[in-house]
Amino acid sequence: MSPAPHQSVSPSSLGLSYDVLVLVIGWLQDDYKSLFSCSLVSHTCREISAVYLYKKVVYSAPSTPSPVLVLNQKQALDIMEGIFVPACAPHNAPLVQYFEVSGFLPSHPKIHSRMMEYLKTGINSWPNLQTIVLDPTSYHPTLFSDILPLLPQLRHLRSLHVIAYGIGPDLAPKIGELRGLDSLTINSPSRAVLDLLPQWLEKLQHTLRDFRLTHGCGSITPGVLRSFLPYLQNIHSSALGLSYSLTNNDVFAFWEALPHLQTLEYRYYLQLQPMITPRLRHLKHLTVHHWSILVGSDLNALCKWIRHVISEAPLESLRLVCEIDISSPALSFGPLIEHLSLKHAMRLRVLDMRQSFVGINALRMLCRSCTALEQLAVGISKEALVEFPNLVAPLVRLHTVTFKIWNCKRPVVISHDSAVIIMRSARCLRRITVDGTRFEVCRSVRFWLRSSRGHYDHGCACRVRGSSVQMEMSNSWWNASSPLESVFRQAGSASKRLTLCISIDLFFLRISSPTRSFSSRQAGHTWGCGMPSHLSGTNR
Repeated sequence: MSPAPHQSVSPSSLGLSYDVLVLVIGWLQDDYKSLFSCSLVSHTCREISAVYLYKKVVYSAPSTPSPVLVLNQKQALDIMEGIFVPACAPHNAPLVQYFEVSGFLPSHPKIHSRMMEYLKTGINSWPNLQTIVLDPTSYHPTLFSDILPLLPQLRHLRSLHVIAYGIGPDLAPKIGELRGLDSLTINSPSRAVLDLLPQWLEKLQHTLRDFRLTHGCGSITPGVLRSFLPYLQNIHSSALGLSYSLTNNDVFAFWEALPHLQTLEYRYYLQLQPMITPRLRHLKHLTVHHWSILVGSDLNALCKWIRHVISEAPLESLRLVCEIDISSPALSFGPLIEHLSLKHAMRLRVLDMRQSFVGINALRMLCRSCTALEQLAVGISKEALVEFPNLVAPLVRLHTVTFKIWNCKRPVVISHDSAVIIMRSARCLRRITVDGTRFEVCRSVRFWLRSSRGHYDHGCACRVRGSSVQMEMSNSWWNASSPLESVFRQAGSASKRLTLCISIDLFFLRISSPTRSFSSRQAGHTWGCGMPSHLSGTNR
């Protein structure tokens, strides 16, 4: 006899302790649909799921509102959709730790005033906020005058990301009242904020570890940078946006004066004067933003600049980000790859140059020398893609590769068999992306419930992909709209003594692209993808 629709099953009847449920549901922390399904199983599962459901609240307005919203903007307000309203409920409000406002906010006065009422209500209702991001692309002029005065009352606030372009002398003291921050990011700092920063940093110097000035930093001069130095001696991570007032030597001297600097992000621009070599002996992570490289001299200048920065650094990750990606010739970053292969081969774990072309000879050198690589993203030719399975064997830790194919009129779509060949070539390789089409090795886990009355093989298969678990329908008995609830209710009606059994019975590739998504399976073996032998086949 099937249970009543409203009946829920206690986790204790399944033989699962509270600690086990926390671990199981923790796998779904980024899958809100599955978390919602879990919250319907029982009161205990609802309490655990709510921790992840309401931990992060984001309001990001779309750049192109729907026609209905445009025509009815005086009545409609999309902030009412999603989890914002339930996150303000008294039983959920203490769970909110992260709040973000971004995108294109409404500028209509009436809509803006209503939206600000909700934002104020949210901030006042969330006593445990730790991170606030205020980085809208467009917004009403009174946005910051309404929100900034509310921030000093947040006792647990530790991270602030704010766009300061519209913050004038009257509002700058408002954010200067914040204390205890360990991360501060100011997007496009205004002159009023820069004048306030030395006094503010003096009060934050004992707790601040991450200090970032991003995007348009034209008001930052060498003197402004030097005024920050006495209060940044404990900084581990720093970022600096574009400022034509700063020369390479000004920036290098500033970085050298930070004794604990480990993570660095910088907006590069071409300079022709000679530069010094900074001694950044603790730098591990470097991200460089640049424009498209159109001529060989600009490419050589960029490679030379990077070599200067990392010459004495124990580099572990390097990322190059092309902000304006236009059609450009396939200029090879071979000189940079050669330097990495000779100087940083033993430590380099992440190389992300997906918008930069790497010739086949440079790719051979990279695979032969940098054996500690775990993630690789580069632009290569179609011929290099064909040869890659023969080069990747020394990279025993490589688990993710991303390729952009150059000198092709259309995006390259590799076949399933080609993906299998690449997977077999490296022991730990799990994810391959070629021109937007992604192949991922997944483990299929089947679970069922066993009781004293018999074996219920009406379980489901779930795909374990990174930190997420996705359910699959096994037969018509399966309720896809609420999977865990259906399993627990129907099995729980048969017996109170149940045991949860799990087996790993097959592997398959998950293939996804902007236009399609499907799975390809083979049971009983791993396609030579380097999975441990005890995981292949059916293991119970």
